[in-house]
Amino acid sequence: MRTNEAIRVILVEDDELLRVSLASFLELSGFAPTAVADGLSFYRAIADGTFDVAVVDLGLPDQSGETLIEYLRQNTTIPIVVVTARDTLDTRVDCYRTGADLFLAKPIDGRELAAAIASLAGRRRMEGRQATGSATGVATSAAAERSWVMSAARRSLESTDGRSVTLTAREWQLLATIAGNPNRATDRDELMRLIYGRDDASAVHALETLVHRTRQKVAESTGIPNVILTDYGVGYRFGGTVVVRQD
Repeated sequence: MRTNEAIRVILVEDDELLRVSLASFLELSGFAPTAVADGLSFYRAIADGTFDVAVVDLGLPDQSGETLIEYLRQNTTIPIVVVTARDTLDTRVDCYRTGADLFLAKPIDGRELAAAIASLAGRRRMEGRQATGSATGVATSAAAERSWVMSAARRSLESTDGRSVTLTAREWQLLATIAGNPNRATDRDELMRLIYGRDDASAVHALETLVHRTRQKVAESTGIPNVILTDYGVGYRFGGTVVVRQD
């Protein structure tokens, strides 16, 4: 097993004083932290390198921490530590449902954070959960190997083992659209214009909510996660092969 020197940490925290303090402590403790202040910088860092653990604050200036957590869980195998001042039961439950591995309430003690990171990274290696794919750590989703059938008449999505879910009109439109582009991601702006007739800020939020709700609904009904995969900077693609029928 490698030492702490090899544990690469992406730290997302908008409070400059706390970000610098935690990054300095982690570096002195033998970790290799990359500290960023917002969601855009996070995506750039993820695209440029690989990381063993992500530490994410929920209150970011440009995008919610929950969105970053969902992106990591849907596209990587990186363990996720949430840090936030919003220490409520509902917040904890929502974070765990989104995909967080550990929740730490502010104020954060550097020693506890370092111990948590080392534990998660060590457990990941012991379990053999290493990210595959590109240098971003993007993992091959189990859903990408699944086959599905979509019925337009019943507005349903069914896996080949018989598990199915009935979709709303917009959920159907979302999945049918991305399923129609099997070899590429469907552009976010294209989806917003098709589903909502506009591509403004409210449509961005509406689309993110629709994607999250549809993923969760399919996973809860079929037990199969990641039916919608995210290609950052591009859009969304269908996690698997699909046949769309009119009956």
